[in-house]
Amino acid sequence: MLRELKLRGTLGAVADALGYTPSAVSQQLAQLQKEVGVPVVERAGRRLRLTEAGEVLAEHADVLLAQAKRAEESALAASGRVAGVVRLVGFQTALLHVLAPALPRLAEAYPELVVDVLDEEFHRVLQALVLQEIDVVLTDEYSHLPRPRRPELRAEVLITEVMRVGLPEDHPLAQDGGPVRMVDLAGCSWATGHVGTNHGDLLERTCVELGGFRPDVRYRSNDLLVIFAMVARGGAVCLIPDLALAEREEGIAVRDVAGTRVDRRMVLWTRVGADVRPSVRAVLEELRRSADALVERRPSCIRGVR
Repeated sequence: MLRELKLRGTLGAVADALGYTPSAVSQQLAQLQKEVGVPVVERAGRRLRLTEAGEVLAEHADVLLAQAKRAEESALAASGRVAGVVRLVGFQTALLHVLAPALPRLAEAYPELVVDVLDEEFHRVLQALVLQEIDVVLTDEYSHLPRPRRPELRAEVLITEVMRVGLPEDHPLAQDGGPVRMVDLAGCSWATGHVGTNHGDLLERTCVELGGFRPDVRYRSNDLLVIFAMVARGGAVCLIPDLALAEREEGIAVRDVAGTRVDRRMVLWTRVGADVRPSVRAVLEELRRSADALVERRPSCIRGVR
């Protein structure tokens, strides 16, 4: 509980994470403090924070819990049994093109394995991985907007794909079929992801750096079908990844960005050492095989980093 308080910051968040009431958490921390003999938490307004002694104990808790986790994972590795639940969070195109093709093969090979999947993009997804709330994460990152690496996590780039401009098919810049300069899109309305998503941040940065303007964003959605509809029917333009397959959508023209290349990477994240669990290792291996097959079907994508 002390460790969770250090990571999450409030009694309410600790209670939610561990399945207790806030009063039960408070009582357990008071009991810990009594047993240790020195204050481990203190009031800061209406919140609790760790004292220096509490910080020391929380660091020891990290070590002890990590040792317990390694012992559990070593036992599972020794058994060789692929069973239990692997919790995976990913973004839309990764789930569609890499995870979904892997699921039938996993189900056939490992009938005792359950893969829980959440289609989500949120800032704290890697923190949730550190906290062991999830086991595997598939995120996107862009060539000039990479996610920072963390020592407790392992990051592996599965696929690199190019970003292109999506335009209404009757847009003047779509007529000659050639690349489109970002500066020529300054007067357009845009469709992109929610505020705070990598997709939304990418659009802002690309327009500023390559076009010298801030985009007029009229439509925001993390659903590609909604973005496509806003382009085809709402007159918007967008930056779209190759694996979105926007060229198959009625009413949309897809063009390269002129003068540069903007890449999106599909990154596979796990906790360091988590692949000793047979269940996690089986999922990771199948995701890599699925990425291999995807690149064969879609030569515009490459395996790993460009």
